[in-house]
Amino acid sequence: MFAQAKAAAKTTQSLSNMKQIGTGLKIYLGDNDDVYPQRKYDIFTSTGAKSQISWKGMIYPYVKSTALFTDTVNQAAKYPDDTSEPTLLAIDGKVPSGNLFQRGYFLADLPFMWKKDWGAATISDTEFENPANTLVIGEHKRVWVDGGPYLDWTPSANYPGDPITGMKYPWGGNKWDNKAMVLVFHDSHAKRAANSAICGKDNELNMWGYQRNQLNAWGAMGDVQWLDTFCQTMPAEVR
Repeated sequence: MFAQAKAAAKTTQSLSNMKQIGTGLKIYLGDNDDVYPQRKYDIFTSTGAKSQISWKGMIYPYVKSTALFTDTVNQAAKYPDDTSEPTLLAIDGKVPSGNLFQRGYFLADLPFMWKKDWGAATISDTEFENPANTLVIGEHKRVWVDGGPYLDWTPSANYPGDPITGMKYPWGGNKWDNKAMVLVFHDSHAKRAANSAICGKDNELNMWGYQRNQLNAWGAMGDVQWLDTFCQTMPAEVR
């Protein structure tokens, strides 16, 4: 009973973290002409060394805590993300910046999809058709700070030598038997969502912001059914 109560408390804390991150993101948008941060930016440290800052770092001044980005249930949160991992940064001749962040939460880095424009890098908060049902932040176990429906459910290493090569599923935060995850939506609210609910039904926008039955006719973008990989490769046991 104590173990169950402890697990429930940690899950509640995860939801609280995401709610605060969603609020911080909304305040950030208010200060930045309603334009969302990109997944990460190249910067220089005070010593002149090249580094990176992610969307987490952009929101940090509004939440004042790196701990909010460290999930207490997701085992991947024991390890730094790609903008804080020294070995990975060194491949590009970069070093970690001031605030370090753990893995676990991803930014849906898909303005090109919502705008149906390969060249789109940013998107405004006013451009969403259904902000209350379109996710912007979710849970995964990958090293990367971003994610999207083009990524599958196959367990694999994030990069050579990754310490969590043996993870069962790369999606979710190791909660609710891996059948659901916590999401933040574009209107800033956060909630638990079943994996299957994220994919939605034909003839309606799903939580990724597209209709699954319309991916074969996207005008200039052509056939983009590969965007649906998250839904197409989802194992039955996590639905």
